[in-house]
Amino acid sequence: MVRRLTAMVLLCLGLMSCAWAEEGEQPFVNPTRDPNASEYSTETPENLLPEHLVAHSYIVMERSTGDVLMERNADQAMFPASTTKIMTAYIALQLGNLDDVIEISETALDMGGDEAASMVPFDLHEQVTLRDAIYGMMLPSGNEAANAVAEYVSGSIGAFTDLMNEVAQMFGCSSSTHFNNPNGLHDDLHISTARDLAIIMDAALDNETFREIIGTQAYALSSTEHNPSRTIYNSNNLIREDNDYYYEKCIGGKTGFTSNAGYVLVEAAEENGVELIAVVMYSGYYSRWADARRLLEYGFTLYESITPEEIYAQDPTKLQISGFDPEQVTRFENSGLSDEELREIRLGELWLDIQPIDPDQKAAITGRKEDVEFLTADVSSFTSIEWVSEARAPITIGQVMGIMTFYLQNGETAQYELIATRSVDARQDAPPTLEEIEERVQADDSLFPPFSWDWALPPILAAVAVLLTLRAVIKLLLRRRRAHRKKIPKPKRRYYS
Repeated sequence: MVRRLTAMVLLCLGLMSCAWAEEGEQPFVNPTRDPNASEYSTETPENLLPEHLVAHSYIVMERSTGDVLMERNADQAMFPASTTKIMTAYIALQLGNLDDVIEISETALDMGGDEAASMVPFDLHEQVTLRDAIYGMMLPSGNEAANAVAEYVSGSIGAFTDLMNEVAQMFGCSSSTHFNNPNGLHDDLHISTARDLAIIMDAALDNETFREIIGTQAYALSSTEHNPSRTIYNSNNLIREDNDYYYEKCIGGKTGFTSNAGYVLVEAAEENGVELIAVVMYSGYYSRWADARRLLEYGFTLYESITPEEIYAQDPTKLQISGFDPEQVTRFENSGLSDEELREIRLGELWLDIQPIDPDQKAAITGRKEDVEFLTADVSSFTSIEWVSEARAPITIGQVMGIMTFYLQNGETAQYELIATRSVDARQDAPPTLEEIEERVQADDSLFPPFSWDWALPPILAAVAVLLTLRAVIKLLLRRRRAHRKKIPKPKRRYYS
C-alpha cells in the first residue's frame, strides 16, 4: 500500500514537473534565445544575464563552498536523460572492482522499445570488464552498458534503482529526484532537478577515477570473443579538442537527450583552484554547450582560490622574524640573492619560506574575490604559529623555525614548516646567553663554579686597577704632605740684653 501511494505521489510530481512542456511524444524542437535579447560578449562574462541563456532550467555552483552563483528553475523536477549515468557510475566505482568481468544479458540489452537509444554497442553474452562497461556508459552513453553495470552491482536493475534512490537521499537530494532506471531512458517517474544533479556531480567528483573517466576524449575497449579492440569517443564536445566547442577549463561531464528531456548537460570546470559545476536542462543541441560555458565563465569572474604559498609569495614580509640582537649577529649568508637584494636586507631580520608537511594535502582559501582579499589582508585570522627555534643567531639556511597551522574553510587544518631563507652567524666573542650559562652549570658536577679566565680576568684586572689607583692616591697625598711641611718656617732664637 505504501509503495503504491509513493508511486502515485511520484507520478503526480512527474506530471506536474512537465506541465511546462507539450505532450512528451511530440518531436523535440530546439529552444532558442529571445531575438530581442541583448548581445552576449565573451570579453565581459561577468555581465551574463538570464536572457543570454536558452536552457529552461540551470544552475552554476562553486564546489568548495556550495555557493550557487546563478540559477533558474533549479528546483523544478524535470527529466535528466543520460545525466542519470553520473549516479550509476558513482555507485559502481564505490562498490565494484574495475577488473571484474561482467556479462551483457538480455535484460541489459532491453531498451523498452526505444530504438533510438544510444549503445556502445556490446553484444549479447559478451564479457567485458567493469572498467570498459563504465567507459562505454559514460563516453558514448551506452544504455546497455549502464544496465549491465546495474546488474553487476545489485543483481537486478530494480534493486539497483532502489540503491540509487537511497544514495540520492544520503546526498541530501530533494523529493523531486527519483530514479526508475540506471540509464536515463524516458520514464514519467524518472525525474530530477538541476540543483540535485549538481549535488550528485559534486559527490562523484571526489572520486579520482570518475574524474579521469569523464575527462577522457577517446578510450580503447579491450578485445573480446565478440569484438576486437575498438575506440569509443566522448559525446561531450566541451572536453574534445577536435571541435569548436572545446573548453580548455573543462574537467568533464555528462550529456543527455530524450525528446521529453531535451538536451541536458552536467559539466565541471576548474580555473586557478576554483572548481565549478554547471547544469543545464532542456536546452538545444548547440545551445547547451554555450549555456554551460557561459555559466562557468560567469562563475570564474566572481570566485577566487588562493593557497598559503601564493599568499606569502605576494608579500614575503608577512612571514618575517624581527628582533635579532644586532650585537649577536655578524653577517648574513644568502642563498641566490642578488647584491641589490642583499643591500635591502636589514640586520636583525630573517624572511621565512613555507613548506607543506603533507604535500598531497590541498589547502586554499576559496570564495568571492572581495571576501578572499579581505581575509588574506589579515593572515593571523586563519593561521597560528608554534615557534620551534629561538630567533637568535646562529641560524642555518633551511632550518625549521616554526610550524604554521592553516585553518581551512571545511574545518580541517593544514600544517606548514617555516624555513629560514638564509644563514645568520653569531659573533665569535659574543657573551654567553643565560640559557648557555645554565647549561654549563648543570653539566658541571663540581661543587665550585668552573674557573675560566673569561670571567675571572675582568674582576682581577678591576681589583688591580683599584689597588694601583689607591696606591697612586696615597703617594700623591704623602708627597703633598711633605711639601707642606717644608714650607713651614722654623722659629729663630732671640737674645735679650
